[in-house]
Amino acid sequence: MGGCAADGGCPSDYVAISISAVCLFLLLARSAFPFLFYKLSIPKGSAFWIPATQIVASFDLLASVVMSVNLIKIEKRHWWQSCYVWAVWVEGPFGFGLLLSCRILQVYQLYFIFVKKRLPPVRSRYFLPLVFLPWIAMAAFIHVQKPLNYRCQMTARWVIPVVSLHSLYVVILIGFTRSIHHVDFRFQELKDLWRGVLVSTFSVGFWVGAYILNEIHDDTEWLQVASRFLLALMTSIFVLAFFSLSSSQPLLSQISLRRRECVNALNSRQ
Repeated sequence: MGGCAADGGCPSDYVAISISAVCLFLLLARSAFPFLFYKLSIPKGSAFWIPATQIVASFDLLASVVMSVNLIKIEKRHWWQSCYVWAVWVEGPFGFGLLLSCRILQVYQLYFIFVKKRLPPVRSRYFLPLVFLPWIAMAAFIHVQKPLNYRCQMTARWVIPVVSLHSLYVVILIGFTRSIHHVDFRFQELKDLWRGVLVSTFSVGFWVGAYILNEIHDDTEWLQVASRFLLALMTSIFVLAFFSLSSSQPLLSQISLRRRECVNALNSRQ
């Protein structure tokens, strides 16, 4: 195990890659099924780009884990194979960060539509970049400081703020979800949302543990292999559960209803 523990390519690594590939296939099938089976038209606006962004972020997160924790034994000869591309930029801002930001955006919209009974004060196209900005700042700072070693790992001094940012966004998501717990959703929306939050929180908890073990304990071979397998497994479960439990359908109908009410009110005044 000595060689594959450090360079990748252990049997458990390929099992983890296979699981990630299956989860990605299920994710794509889950997103395309309503349009292919029921012949639904492709939605417009945020109804399309928010789920599409989550799919891209899910793919980025899975790919970043495969590339950054040495699941595949490959020689890194090109710039796009750099640790800072996959472990910093793809995994952080354009993977986990973008995925959580999209879901926070959805719950933010639900909160204003169903609790405040009005449209959100900040439009989706502006709110998402604001939530996403801390991830860009963190990635840029890490890229400048360059704390990663040749195995794409950090010391404990860097792992703590990175894990804290991941955990903060999970806490924000839970907080927004709790703020709408009393709303009676017509489409069992809150139950689906809570299932997604609980499964995601559970997965993130294991993911953070595996991430810390993989980053810090690089001197124990079996722990390296086990931690990166668990990291890939929890990432696969996380992205599949996170996307499968959607929270967009009743939201879109309510937004359309609110907009029609606003238009009717303006017309009546005129």
